[in-house]
Amino acid sequence: MVSSKTDTLRQSSRTKETAFDHSLMPPCQAACPLHMEIREYIDLIAQGKVMEALQVIRDGNPFPSICAYVCTHPCEESCRRVQVDKPLAIRALKRFAVEFGGDRMIDLEADLKYDDKVAIVGSGPAGLGCAYYLRKLGYPVTIFEAYHELGGMLRVGIPQYRLPRQVLDNEIQRLVQIGVEIRTNTRVVSLDLLSDMGYKAIFLTIGAHQSLRMGIEGEDSPGVIDGATFLREVNLGLKPSPGDKIAVVGGGNVAIDAARTAVRLGSKNVSILYRRSAQEIPADPEEIEQAHQEGIEIHYLTTPTIIKRTDGHLNVTCVKMELGEPDTSGRRRPIPIEGSEFSDEFDTVITAIGQAPQIPQAFNLRIGRGSTIQVDPVTLTTTRAGVFAGGDAVTGPSTVTEALATGRKAAFRIHDYLQHKYPKDDQDKDEVISGELLSKTAESIKTRSRQDPEVVSPKTRSKDFRPIEKVYNWGIAVAEARRCLRCGMGAEILFQDKCASCLTCLRVCPYGVPFLDETGTIQIPADQCQACGICVTECPAGAIVLRKPYDRSHISDALAHAFRQATETKTSPLIIGFCCQYGLYGTGLLSGFWRQAKAGVQIVPVLCVAKVEGQHLLRAFEMGAKGVFVAGCGEMCARDKTSFWVNQQIEKVRKVLDQLGMGSERLQFFDPSVMEEDPTAALDQFTEQIGGLYLDSLLKQEVKS
Repeated sequence: MVSSKTDTLRQSSRTKETAFDHSLMPPCQAACPLHMEIREYIDLIAQGKVMEALQVIRDGNPFPSICAYVCTHPCEESCRRVQVDKPLAIRALKRFAVEFGGDRMIDLEADLKYDDKVAIVGSGPAGLGCAYYLRKLGYPVTIFEAYHELGGMLRVGIPQYRLPRQVLDNEIQRLVQIGVEIRTNTRVVSLDLLSDMGYKAIFLTIGAHQSLRMGIEGEDSPGVIDGATFLREVNLGLKPSPGDKIAVVGGGNVAIDAARTAVRLGSKNVSILYRRSAQEIPADPEEIEQAHQEGIEIHYLTTPTIIKRTDGHLNVTCVKMELGEPDTSGRRRPIPIEGSEFSDEFDTVITAIGQAPQIPQAFNLRIGRGSTIQVDPVTLTTTRAGVFAGGDAVTGPSTVTEALATGRKAAFRIHDYLQHKYPKDDQDKDEVISGELLSKTAESIKTRSRQDPEVVSPKTRSKDFRPIEKVYNWGIAVAEARRCLRCGMGAEILFQDKCASCLTCLRVCPYGVPFLDETGTIQIPADQCQACGICVTECPAGAIVLRKPYDRSHISDALAHAFRQATETKTSPLIIGFCCQYGLYGTGLLSGFWRQAKAGVQIVPVLCVAKVEGQHLLRAFEMGAKGVFVAGCGEMCARDKTSFWVNQQIEKVRKVLDQLGMGSERLQFFDPSVMEEDPTAALDQFTEQIGGLYLDSLLKQEVKS
C-alpha cells in the first residue's frame, strides 16, 4: 500500500467530486423537436456502450426505428462541428444503435391507472405518439383509422425504400402490446358520437392528405394525378403504370418521393419542374442528390401554365421564371419571363405543390388559414370542450419528428384536462449553448472526415423498393461518434475563491478558451470549451471541474470495479491499465489487452486518456496495484497533443513514486503513435517487469522475516 502521504497529495490536488450537473443544452438537442439527449447517446456510442445509448434514445423517442430512417435531422444543421469540417451523422448513429439493439431496451408494460377513455382520430405519427404516451400515463386509449392499416402518411405517403414496412409494423405492434385498442377501417364522421360512446377526450390528428391545385387550364385532364394520391396507390399495392415520360411539379420531399417512385415503377424519363431556384428548393439535399444519381432531372425556374391531352399524351406548356422580391415565406417571389414559353410532351404529370387538411364540416370546428384546425398553442384545445388537435391538420405538412413531439405534448395536455390541472407551457427552460465557435477555437479542433453510411448503387436501387441505405458497422459508428464536440459539457471554475489566477488553464488549454477579464478574473466561456479536461487535471488549486462530472466518476467507478474483480480472482501481482475506449472498441488497436486479464491485468476503459488524473494513478497504487499503465489510441485520437498532456501527468506521479521509494518504473505510458512494436507485446514486457519486481519484494520480505 502507498504511504498515507499520498492521501494528502491527492486531497490537495483535487477537491471532492461534485454531485451535480451544470451541463448546458447543446444546439443539436435544442433543434430537435423532441429535444432528445443527442449528446448523451452519441457519447455512449463513442464509448462502445451501444445498449446504454439505445436506452437513452428510447427514453426520448417512442418510435426511434422510424425516425432512424425518415428523420430530416435538423439537429445536424445545428451541429457546431460544421465550423470545423462537417456535422455529425446523427441520424445514422441513431439507426446504428437501434439496429444493433433490436427490440431490446423496450418497456412493454403500461398499467391502467384511470377510467377516462381517450379517442384518437387518425394514426399518423402525432396520433401514434399521443397514444403511446397516454397509455404510459395509464389511460385506456382507442385509435380510429379510416384505412385498413395504421400509420397515416408514414404508411401511405413515404416510399418503402425510405421506410421499410416491417419497421413501421414492428413499432405499431408495440402499441398493441401495451394495450392500445386499434379500430381500422373506421372513419369518424361525428365527434358527438365518440362522446356518446364514453370518450372523455378526443385527439384529432387526421393529417393533410388533400393536395393543393395548381389553378391552371387542363389540370383535371386524365393522366394528371396529385403526388399524395400517387404515393398512396403505390404504397397500398395498387402498382399504377405512369408510363415512360413523367413530369413532377413541385420541389418538396413529396415531389422527390414521387419522382423516385416513378423511376422504380419503370419510367425511363422523369423530370421535376420547380418554379424557384436550387437555393430555394425545400426538399432534403440528400434526397435531391440521390434523385440526380437515379437519372432524375430538375428543371429550376420552370412552371407549367397549360396542360392539354392530345393523342393519349399530355402536352404541357411551361414558362421560365425569374426571382423578384421575397414573399411572405421569406423566399423570393417567382415572376414569369415574358416570351419564355415552351412545350413538352409527357405520359403522366404528377402535381406535388403542397397539401392541406380536409376537415369534415360535421366536426363543427373553427378552421384557420390553409384549412387547418385552430387550436390554443399551449393546450392544443379546439373550440370544442374536450377536443384536442395536432399534427398536419393543425400545422400543415410537417416532419415526422415534429408530429411525434406534438403527439407527446397532446398526451400531457389531455392528462392535465382530465385531471383538472392548470396547463403550463412546457417549453424547455434549460440554458442552451448558442453562437458560433471562435475562429481560434474552431481552427484548433482536429478535423475528422464525416463517415456517411454506404448506399446501394443507383443502378441497383432504382429497380425496386428495398431500403437503399446500409447501417454502420461498429468501428465506423464509434469513429463517427467520437467527432462530437460535446458542446455544453466543458469546464467551469466552480471554486472561484480558490482560483489564484496562476494562468495555468490559459497555458495548457489546446483551444485557447480561458481568458482574463477586465477585473483580472479567469473566465472559461461555456460556449467555447471543448471538454477535453486538461485544465481540470492541471489546475493546481483544484478549482476547475467539468460541467457534467461524468468522466471522473466513471473512471473512479471503473477503477473500484477492477479491484473488486481482482479480489475475487485473487490474481497477483495486480496491474491496472487505463485504456482509451476508442482503442479498445473502435480501432481494436488495444483489444489484445483484454487477453492479459489472466496475468493479473485489469483494464479501466476511459473516454480519453487525457482525462486520467494524477489522483487516479495514485489511487490505483494505493489500492494495491503493483504496476499501472496508460494506453492511448494513437494517431486516431480525436484531440491534438493528448500524448503530451498524458506524459505531463505521468512524470508528476513518477516523481511521487520515487519520493515514496516505490520506483517510477512501475508506471508506464503506451503511446501507439510513437511505438514501433505492437502495444500488446509492450504490455507483455511490462507485465514481466512488474512480475520481477513483485518477486524481488517477496524475497526481500522472506529474508527480513
